[in-house]
Amino acid sequence: MNSKKMAAAVLAATMIGALGMSSCATPEDQGASPQSSSPSATESSDSSALLLLNDSLRKKLGEDYSDAWIEGGVLHIAVTSDSGAAIVTAAGAVAKLVTIDATQLEAALQSIAAWQSKLPSEQATAIHKIIPDGSTGTITLFVDPPQLDAIAKVAATDKPGGDVALLIRESSGIATPL
Repeated sequence: MNSKKMAAAVLAATMIGALGMSSCATPEDQGASPQSSSPSATESSDSSALLLLNDSLRKKLGEDYSDAWIEGGVLHIAVTSDSGAAIVTAAGAVAKLVTIDATQLEAALQSIAAWQSKLPSEQATAIHKIIPDGSTGTITLFVDPPQLDAIAKVAATDKPGGDVALLIRESSGIATPL
């Protein structure tokens, strides 16, 4: 497989993981390893109800929706308007007013993906994980330590996230299935 195809494959896997992990995790959990104990039936039921509430509110909020996470057994939803915050609060969730919506985060992810595909292969494949966070309006790149400085320098020049702030963090390695 040539370096461009390898970079594209790594990029595709990264994007799938980023989008899957961004839907409803706490900001602290987004880089954490999975817990070894399984949740109780009550916790699973409560989480399922909160995820259903999130789905319902996401549809109702439309462009006002940014992100959601569960913290302390409570659903938190980042929204971009006071009217969106009122809808979230009325539904029993905790609203956080933010400036970046889900559409802007998605556009920034796509821009970063295009930028990553144009990097030299050693840099493109050194980006192990890309995590959007609507609660902070940021996207975090987790990068292989030997390439950290080079990627940070290029990202500072190129600004691939546009108006969405890009955070560069050291990666502990490529995620592998359990």
